[in-house]
Amino acid sequence: MTAPKTKITAILISALFTANMVFAETADEPVSPDTENAVEITGESVDSEAQTIAENTDEPVQPEKEAAAGAVTESAESSIEAAEDAVESFAPSKTKVQNKIVDKPSGESAKPKAKTKKSSNESAASEKNVPVKEETRFKMSGILESGVDVITRVRTNRKDETEVRTVARGEIDISARPARGIRAEIGIEYDQRDTFITIDKFYGQYSIPDAGVLRAGIMKKAFGLEERAGLDERYFRRRSIINSGLEDDGFLDHDLTLQYRHNVGVNWRFIGGFSMSAALLSTNDELTDTMRYFQNYSAHYQTGNMDVIAAAVIQHFVPKEWYTTTFAASLSCKYAVKEWWISESELTFGTNTAAKIRQDEEQFIFGIRQQELFPINTGLKTLSRIIPVAEIALYWDDLENGYYETQIRGGLTFGLGNNNAFQFRNAFETRLRTQNGETSVRRYRYDSEIVVIF
Repeated sequence: MTAPKTKITAILISALFTANMVFAETADEPVSPDTENAVEITGESVDSEAQTIAENTDEPVQPEKEAAAGAVTESAESSIEAAEDAVESFAPSKTKVQNKIVDKPSGESAKPKAKTKKSSNESAASEKNVPVKEETRFKMSGILESGVDVITRVRTNRKDETEVRTVARGEIDISARPARGIRAEIGIEYDQRDTFITIDKFYGQYSIPDAGVLRAGIMKKAFGLEERAGLDERYFRRRSIINSGLEDDGFLDHDLTLQYRHNVGVNWRFIGGFSMSAALLSTNDELTDTMRYFQNYSAHYQTGNMDVIAAAVIQHFVPKEWYTTTFAASLSCKYAVKEWWISESELTFGTNTAAKIRQDEEQFIFGIRQQELFPINTGLKTLSRIIPVAEIALYWDDLENGYYETQIRGGLTFGLGNNNAFQFRNAFETRLRTQNGETSVRRYRYDSEIVVIF
């Protein structure tokens, strides 16, 4: 029976080698040398084993066994034909991946699915058909700043005044995800000038399946690009004169808010929110308790190299004696001209809250800001990036009073480390006032600081 075994083995080896060549031709890739060597080694070992058995066997093959072997051979050949038919039934479907044609079986992915390792809790839960309990995931990020701030105030009739301040400031954000679609976030801020730690944000978020995101808690308003800039996108320590004026008017405070966010497609995000807070207003040399209510709306369009944001904040004052409404609106655009050139523009318009409350007058504010950023990747392990930045901002707190302020800022940041997390920032600022056609310098400012982003 040795000869039929050898024949069957040879047929099976030939079928396996044929199937391997068919699959290799289907994938447009040559058969790897390891596979050919494996087939040749297998065939040689089987043949040598068969030869050894034949040499050690003295019994002649009986007719009954020969017939049985023939039946087995026919069965093996029919199995091989069925296997070849199965191979031919894998009709290759052409798929273009990065301008390269790759053959893959129709109805299936050419890339095998990766096996995921289940934990003991998931395995036990799957056996008992019990939902898996998700573990809370935490994420922490923040920024630490330390340096010096030098301010020179220009006086007309007396000597200029120079003040040197130390800078010590930090922000820490902690995000927790106890379950899918649920998130809680808290942010705290410390500044050396304050005597206590302030809560920057404190809210919970729930993602409604296929219907947007709902947030509730203390948070900032959805406004322009400068207000939304992340920790790693701020290259000046202080806000521009435009957003500083809006903050003084109460538009950019962090208040108790109910906010809804919804994405439309992959490019659009719409935000709507309602906020409230208590405030003390100074009217006629008296402090008045009042409640403030805010409406906040924003539309954000984003592509690969461009962001356009239209936003508005409407502020309602409801004291005991009277009621008034003010607003601020922003239109901003950020465009990556080149990989090393990012341009940002922002236009702001609204009503002057202080003039409306104290004098009951309609005074309109207007601001325009232009920033140019030139990030340079050095390719070095130590000094990874050099980031020059220039910005100019013009602000009118009353379009009819005949004067406006100009803020000119320039900065140079050196990023250290592969992820640019350690930065040495330097910024210089000049503040000018133009009134009745005459321009005068009001302030010079220089700050240098070490910044760590995590």
